[in-house]
This record gives sequence, structure tokens and C-alpha cells, in this order.
Amino acid sequence: MPLTANTVEQIAGWCLQSEIIAGERSKARGEFFGYDEPGVIKYLEEVEELNTRERRFLGWFCFTFRLPDGKYPAELAADSIFSGAELKSALKSIQGVRFVMAVVTMVAPGKGAYLNLEDEEFEVDSRYLSQNIEKDDVLCAHILPVARNRWVIGPGWLTWPTRFGPGIRSRLKQFQLDPIALERFLQQRSPGIGIEDKPKIDYPQDKNLEAAISRMTEAARAAGKDRLVLSTEEWKKTVLNYMKIEEFIKFSEDIVKRAGKVTSLDELNRWVALGTNIWNNVPQPNRGNRSPNEIAAEYRSRGH
Repeated sequence: MPLTANTVEQIAGWCLQSEIIAGERSKARGEFFGYDEPGVIKYLEEVEELNTRERRFLGWFCFTFRLPDGKYPAELAADSIFSGAELKSALKSIQGVRFVMAVVTMVAPGKGAYLNLEDEEFEVDSRYLSQNIEKDDVLCAHILPVARNRWVIGPGWLTWPTRFGPGIRSRLKQFQLDPIALERFLQQRSPGIGIEDKPKIDYPQDKNLEAAISRMTEAARAAGKDRLVLSTEEWKKTVLNYMKIEEFIKFSEDIVKRAGKVTSLDELNRWVALGTNIWNNVPQPNRGNRSPNEIAAEYRSRGH
């Protein structure tokens, strides 16, 4: 009998409560949350609640963390819960587990969803998942195979804060994160007093379009990204064309294409951040020639 949502929860519950692996679970918690790492943590909204953090830890501990003998805690749990053919089937699924960042291509109400990761498709069985995601969401989750092209989901899944367009989707395998790297991103660590931390992505907020374009031009020339070097009029025309159809995502995809080959998700985010800085400083003809930054400043000045 293949694993189901209920039996996966049984496995997770054993991993969370078993005294047999209490010591390993305690050590693993420190590793997952980075208790010994420098920096001040400020979680992104919607992922900071204690319960959601614990669920992410539980998913990682069950299906990614390795015990001293090399086994997943979930394998130990299965051995305690199941026997015979059920145990054999459960172990096969656990050993085939994957952690993916994939795009939701279809939601089957009351049943589950289909995920896409470049040339791979995953049919995930989960009534709860189908009620809490939408088409084009980006899902980060442990998934376990239960049949040909069918999977069940582990605890602690989440949707990525933004959606991806065709440009990023076509090379999404370059940007897969492991659960700990994902947690560090969600933690948004910043240096504490007297603490040196690794460099963070610069999210510039220039006060005018000329400064924003100058910043992009300097960075692009230094990195040899000539397609990101445009005149003021060219940038204004590009941004306004996307503003007309209210497609910031497509504008971001344009930036990604112009950036070309990148070596990390941080680098990709850097170019998108520089492009966003330009977007936020372009005057909008239908808004009294005020830029998004100016509109936001006026909104804040009214006490909102």
C-alpha cells in the first residue's frame, strides 16, 4: 500500500516525538535554524509563524537530515510503524524523496496539483494543497513518489514569495535551493552590532530616474552586461510599455533576459532589484507624471 497524506503525517509525528532520536533532533534544530550563525533574523511575512517554521523544520528533519548511520529519520519511523509489504513500499518512497522548487501548472480541486520543473512533471496528491495554492504559484516542497508520476507531499511546504515567468521557468533547475538555503533566505539575516555578515543583495531606492539608471549602467558595464546599458529614453519607453499592461513580472523577465547567464540566484536578484529601482522612478503619464516612488511617498505623508 503506497504512502498517503495520513501515513506521511504518521511518519512525521513519530520523528517529532520519538525519544530514540531526541538528541539528534535537538542538534538538527540548531543546524536548520542556524542558532550559531551571526546576524539578526527578520523573517519574511507569512512564513514567520512558529507553527510554519516548525513544519518546515519537521519536513527537513524527516526527509533530508541524515542520522549517524546514514538513514533518514523517516526510515526509522517507517520501520517502527509499518511491516511487510507496507514497510517495503514506504521505504521505497522515502528513499526517492525530492525537495523541489517547481511551478504549479494545474490545480485539481479536492485532489491535488500538477507541478512543472523544466522537463519534469509531478502529479501531487493532496486535498489540502489543492485548497491553498493557485496556478502559477511556485511551490517549495518535499515530495515522495508513490506510483508512476504520482507523488505525495511532506510537511512544511510553502509558496515562493513571487511568481516566475517563462524566462526563469525554462532554467529553474539552476536555481533550486536546499531546505536550509531556503530557510536562510526566509530569515533575511542582517548584521547585528559588531557582527560581520556576508554581503547582502543591494536593494537600491534612488530618488530620481537619472540616479537609478546611472546605478544600473555602472553595475552593468562592470559586469559586461551591455544589454542592460540603455539611455534614459530607452528605459522610460521600456518601463512604460510594461506599465500599460500592468505587467511588472514581464518587465522582470525582460531584465533577466538582458542579464543573460548568471551564476547564482543572488546575482539574478541583484539585476532584478536594479531594474525595479528604475521602474519605481519612471514618471507615469496617466498618474500626473508621478513615479511609483512619488505616489508611495504621498500616500505615506497622508498618514497611511
